[in-house]
Amino acid sequence: MDEPVVSIPNRFESDHAAAARDSLEQRYRDLFDGALVAIYISTPDGRLLACNAAFARLLHFTSIAAAIGTHMAALYSDRSARDTFVSRVREEGRLEHHRATLQRRDGVLVDVIETVVGAFDGSGALTELRGFLFDVTGAVEAARADERRMREFRVVFAEAIDAMLLLDDAGVVQEANRAATSLFARPAHEIVQRRLDTLLTDDGGLDAAWREMLAMGEVKREHRVTVAGSAARLVECSYRARVQSDRHLCIARDITDRLILAERITQSEKIESVGRLAGGIAHDFNNLLTAILGYTELLLTNRAEDHPDRADLLEIQKAGQRAAALTQQLLAFSRKQVLLPREVDLNQIVSGLKSMLDRLIREDITLTCDVSPEPAIVKIDPTQIEQVILNLVLNARDALPGGGDIRIEVATVPSGAVDAPAEHSAKGAYVRLRVTDNGVGLAPEVRAHLFEPFFTTKAVGQGTGLGLASVYGIVRQSNGFITADSVLGVGTTFTMHFPASSSIEAPPRAATAAVELPPRGRGTVLLVEDEDGVRKIISAVLKRQGYHVLESATPDAAISIFEARHAEIDLLVTDVIMPGINGPALAQRLVAVRPELRVLFVSGYAGAGLPLDGGNPNVSFLGKPFEASVLAAKVHEVLSRPSR
Repeated sequence: MDEPVVSIPNRFESDHAAAARDSLEQRYRDLFDGALVAIYISTPDGRLLACNAAFARLLHFTSIAAAIGTHMAALYSDRSARDTFVSRVREEGRLEHHRATLQRRDGVLVDVIETVVGAFDGSGALTELRGFLFDVTGAVEAARADERRMREFRVVFAEAIDAMLLLDDAGVVQEANRAATSLFARPAHEIVQRRLDTLLTDDGGLDAAWREMLAMGEVKREHRVTVAGSAARLVECSYRARVQSDRHLCIARDITDRLILAERITQSEKIESVGRLAGGIAHDFNNLLTAILGYTELLLTNRAEDHPDRADLLEIQKAGQRAAALTQQLLAFSRKQVLLPREVDLNQIVSGLKSMLDRLIREDITLTCDVSPEPAIVKIDPTQIEQVILNLVLNARDALPGGGDIRIEVATVPSGAVDAPAEHSAKGAYVRLRVTDNGVGLAPEVRAHLFEPFFTTKAVGQGTGLGLASVYGIVRQSNGFITADSVLGVGTTFTMHFPASSSIEAPPRAATAAVELPPRGRGTVLLVEDEDGVRKIISAVLKRQGYHVLESATPDAAISIFEARHAEIDLLVTDVIMPGINGPALAQRLVAVRPELRVLFVSGYAGAGLPLDGGNPNVSFLGKPFEASVLAAKVHEVLSRPSR
C-alpha cells in the first residue's frame, strides 16, 4: 500500500514570488510617477488621494505632497462642472475624451482632455475616480484663434470695398460678398456655383494663374469684365490659396479708372516735356524773326512801289509773318507765350466772333451760339481765347465734309459741380465753354494723341498738327482745363472750364486801331538786349525814328550806363529773360533811382511767370516777334502817356 504524498511548502519559492510581486509593484509605481501624462486618484467627494509628478506640474503644485489632499472641485474653473462630471462617472462607470477647464494654482486656466475610470465596492457604490489628464491648452487656443480669425475674415469678407470670391478646387464660386455683386452687376445667387471663367470676358491666362496659385500660394492677374450696358472694365484679381481648408480666395479690384488716370499723367508729362523743347525753340526763333521782320520792313520803307526788289521783300515779309504765327502756336502749346489776361465776358467774346466764324465755315454747316443768360466773367487774354474758339470751330468744320451742325455753348457752373483734374488747384465756380459738332467723330487711338504737337489726321500739307496743341496750351496757361469726348459717326465735343471771376461784369474792350508809322520822336532810350541781332534791329528802328539810343548787351553794362547818364534817359527798353539779372529786376533797380522812367519790356517767352504790367502807366509790354512799325508805334505811345 502506497504511502500518502505530503506537500511541504517550499520556503524559497514563496520568497521568490514575493520578490517578483514587489518588483512588479515598483515598476507600476515607477510608471505612475514617471509618466508624462498627468495621473490622479480621488474620492468621489473630491479629495485627491494620489497623483504623479506630471499632475503636480500641470496644475503648478510645488510638489506631489503639496497636491495630495487638495479638493478637486477647487481645481475646476466651474465648480458645478465637477459635480456633473462625477455624476456621469457614477452612471456610466467610465468617461473618455471628456473636456474640462481647470485652474492652476497661479490662477491660469488650462484646457484638458480627461479619461476616467470609476472604482466601485461590492454594493456598487463609487469609491474612487482614477483618471488621466492631457494638456490641450495650446490646441484649444489655436482653435479659438482660428475661430476668431474666421469671424474677422467673415466681417472683412462681407464689408470689404473690393469684390471677394471664395472658390473651390475646381474654380467654382462658393461665396460672393456685396462688392462682388456690384462689380459683376449680378445678385449673389447668380454668381455662386458658377465657374470664375464664366464671369470674365477674357480668361487672362486663368488656367496658368490657377496652377501657379496652387504651387506658389498666391498670384495676381488682370482680367476684363463686361457689364451689360457699359464698356468692359479692367479688373485686377489677387488669388490666394487655402484661406480655408478647401477654399481659395479671389480679391477683384476695378483698376480701370486708376489706369486711365496713370495714362493721363503719362500723357501730361509727355506733353510737358515736348512743350519745354518747343518753347525753347520758339523763343530762339522769335529773336531771329524779330530781326528778319524788322530789317525787311526797313528795306520796304526805302523801296518805291515799282521797285524791282519790293515784290521779293514782300514775300520775305509774308514768310516771316507766317513763321511768327507758327512760333506763337508753339509757345501756346508749351504754355510759354506771354498772356495779357483781363476780365472778359465769354458771352460777349462768342457773340462778337459769330459773324466772322459764319464766313469761315461752309454754307452746308449751321453754326449756333448758345450763351449764358448771366455774365460769364473769366480772367483771360481775349485774343488767345478767340484763337482757341477759332481753332476748334475750324477743326469742327473739317470734321463735317458732308455738312452738319456746330454748336458753341457758354454756361456758368456752380462750385462742386465740376469734376476737375486732381492737379487743378482752382476752387469755386467755373465758366464752361463747349464746342460740339455732329461730324465723323474720332477713333479711340486718335483721342489718345489729340493734344500732342504735330499730330494730325489730315493729309500731308493740310495741317501743321499744332491747332489743338496750342488750344491745350492756352487753356492750361489760363488756369483752365480741357476734355474731349467723341464717338465715331456721332460727333465730337471739346469742353473747357475756366475759373469764374468774382466781378459782376467785364470792362468794355478797347477797339484795336490799325498800326501806322508814328511821327518822329525825341528822347533817349536805354536798350538792353543780350541777342545781338534783336538789339541791332531795335536800335536801327529807333534811331530812324529820331531817338538817341544807348545800347547794352548785359544788365550790368546797362546799370553802368544808367549811373553815368540817368538824368537824360527817358525810356528803358529791355528783354525780360537775360543771363544774370532779368528785365523786371533791372527795371525795378533803375526806377528806384529815377521814378519817372518809362519801361518797355520786349519778350516772346513767359518764363518764370514774371509780372510785366501791373497797371502802371509807365510800364508796357511788346511781344516778339514784332515789325518795325509796331515797335515804333509802341515806343511813341509809351513816351506820350502822361506820367502817373
